[in-house]
Amino acid sequence: MAQILVRVDEDLAKEVRRIVKEKYGGRRGALSLVVEEALRAAVSPPAEISASSLLEVIDYVSRASREGQPKEQMLTNVFIMLDREFEQSVVAGVEDAGKGRVREVPKGHDAVDFLRELAGEA
Repeated sequence: MAQILVRVDEDLAKEVRRIVKEKYGGRRGALSLVVEEALRAAVSPPAEISASSLLEVIDYVSRASREGQPKEQMLTNVFIMLDREFEQSVVAGVEDAGKGRVREVPKGHDAVDFLRELAGEA
């Protein structure tokens, strides 16, 4: 396993330690796990999220908010809902853009209504 020495200022180090504590507690090697996860995210291209999945998330958050679910529970559930979408290939998104299959919300239209229309077309 390779080792990389990284120097960061104290403020950033405190923030990273806070994230480590929240995510992994006092588990041995937790700092390395968080840093490795961040580096992987930096070198991996972003994933796409379909319009229907985004609408599913919006509907869930709206319903969960009305039910009074805690923010942490809602965030956890949203991450779980989106995880299956992160498996999509960025190459497919690039191909879609190259073939002109990318759509923008028309000016003056509600973005959620536009996503509903797109989801209905799919």
